[in-house]
Amino acid sequence: MMDFTQDEKVALFDKIAARYFNRNFGTMLKADIDTLIFSAYIEHCLDNSLPFDDYTIACHLGITETKVRGLKERKQLQYPYENYDWKKMFVALIPNARYNDVKKLIQMNIGDVNLLNDVRNYVYSNGWFDEFQLNPRLFQCRLDYFIALCKSLGEDIPFDEKTENALKKLSVSDREMSAIEKILSGSFEDGMSELVKNASKEVIKEILKLLPFGGIAGTALDAIIRLLDK
Repeated sequence: MMDFTQDEKVALFDKIAARYFNRNFGTMLKADIDTLIFSAYIEHCLDNSLPFDDYTIACHLGITETKVRGLKERKQLQYPYENYDWKKMFVALIPNARYNDVKKLIQMNIGDVNLLNDVRNYVYSNGWFDEFQLNPRLFQCRLDYFIALCKSLGEDIPFDEKTENALKKLSVSDREMSAIEKILSGSFEDGMSELVKNASKEVIKEILKLLPFGGIAGTALDAIIRLLDK
């Protein structure tokens, strides 16, 4: 049985009372009641660092994982969790991702349906795309898009002369130099796309080490470099 605190019980009752005792008794649909109760349940899990993956919740509540995912989506739409930060959650998962060197894809498991929806929406709104899979937890996209995604999460930091010279010294072909020059000129996405297509993983990794990513993007960049090391 879920061990709710007294404050949690009072807060939940107040939400139920607001929907029943203000000349609106019996107007809530069962789906709305389920969503409200589920919201209290999931926030208790989050606030107390309890497992909230689909399988654990499904076993605890005696419902299917598919229904859990649906409830999570409705909960976030109707009762958004105030401490929810999809960018930080996404970056925290990068160390568990994998890099497919043959397909040049970053592949990662995103178990939370709301996080996956937010990541995909952000990708599409920026003109990138992911490699959609029927697996409801798998997110994968091209390495160049993934790097651009992570860069966009932080603040832009201009290249200094020392970094520019160091980047240019890493190029071992005309195509690599062309890619680096595009990156330095501000065409980051085009340059990164060209770099991923033409440079070795080792060269890409060394170039990434020199890129000035600010804020949370810096944490993401470090995680990407470690992925390429695997």
